[in-house]
Amino acid sequence: MEEQTIKVSGVPAKKLVAPIVGVLVVLHLLIIVTIFMINSASSNLSTIMQNAGRYNQDATSLLAGSSLLSETSGNFVLMPRAENGEVNVAPLSAYAQELTQDRRGEQVLARFQNYDVPEEARKYLSVAAESADNMLQAQLHAIALIRSVYPTPALPQLASIPDVPLTDEELAMSDAQRESAARTLVLGTVYGLNKQSVSQNVNACVEVMQAASSRQAAVTGRQLGILRAIMWTVTLTIIAILTVTFLTLQKQVIRPLVGFAEMIPAGCELDERHGVREVRLVASAYNGVRKRRDALDTILRSAAETDALTNLPNRYRFEQYMLEAEESGYSVAMVLFDVNFLKVTNDTQGHLAGDKLLISAAECIAKCFGENCFRFGGDEFAAVVKDCTPESIEAMIRRFQEVEKEKNVSISLGYAYTDEIGSTSFKKLLDEADQKMYEQKELTHSGR
Repeated sequence: MEEQTIKVSGVPAKKLVAPIVGVLVVLHLLIIVTIFMINSASSNLSTIMQNAGRYNQDATSLLAGSSLLSETSGNFVLMPRAENGEVNVAPLSAYAQELTQDRRGEQVLARFQNYDVPEEARKYLSVAAESADNMLQAQLHAIALIRSVYPTPALPQLASIPDVPLTDEELAMSDAQRESAARTLVLGTVYGLNKQSVSQNVNACVEVMQAASSRQAAVTGRQLGILRAIMWTVTLTIIAILTVTFLTLQKQVIRPLVGFAEMIPAGCELDERHGVREVRLVASAYNGVRKRRDALDTILRSAAETDALTNLPNRYRFEQYMLEAEESGYSVAMVLFDVNFLKVTNDTQGHLAGDKLLISAAECIAKCFGENCFRFGGDEFAAVVKDCTPESIEAMIRRFQEVEKEKNVSISLGYAYTDEIGSTSFKKLLDEADQKMYEQKELTHSGR
């Protein structure tokens, strides 16, 4: 007996779908390429900003180091003896320590040779480095003059200070003349001009680099804007194609399946022996779904009972917990929490910061109060601790306060305890804990 061939009029599904799939593939590839380009441009923008910060920090380190050397050497020259009459080696120790840092003029200039900065910035930095070196020579000369009057002990921490030989003329000077000459070296006009030069040229270098990085960032920002516009255009095109495709499929495929709609609500198994191949595939898929329904129900139930932000059980699960809990035979503490200053955080730092605050609060609560912790919604949480004592609850609260400080959050709490749940109810414990929690919250917000 010959097998009957099912004949279907109209356009075959593969002839209808193939061109649409082809266009969608091309558009999706375009989106992927655009995303890669956006990521690349974003990475470039991030690199520009990071490099700008690093270059600025490196340039200003020359000024910071020069200022520290100037301050410590000046302190030694102006006050070579301490109050106890001994040589004042403290500023010299700080001076020697700074000399070991890699922010001297030639060191900073060497690093800037590998930086992508305008030549004008390097020129400003070169002038600043030369002025800083002039200051360094004047400082070392002044220190040598003072040390010839007030010899310093041979301390290891002073070993990095170079010893500048004095001229015969300087050796012939009196102690007072050497001190005066040393003060002139680190307080005189020439020294002041060099100090001013370091500050002005470093600041000019930073301004040039900031202007250059701003220009680069602006160019990259425009590229990002163009790429995002392309991505939105392609995305909207895909949405339009999908809309047309859906309307077409509804006309060509969905209508033949209307008969199944009467069988699905009744939970009946669909007939896989009849209909076009596409219809039989739908029937087969539906029958497979029925077999997996129980497993999916479990997954959906878990999703319905879990707070999406904090991953804690939600209020619905809390109410189920109280209904399922045994009515007697154990001690229990009900603890309620309210996150302080959430609205202020949302208003001043944005809702992402508020979400992070709630997540941190949930982590604190779950870490300290065990597995029966719940989020009611908003800024309210609860914990149920079974088989506990007042002492163990107080220990948990003390630990909780420590974790609060570690995570930099503020949470008001109140708890109610009973050594036998059969003597009261969860509702009464909840009301008592709620009242105590709000009393603490009022104290916290009033600043007392």
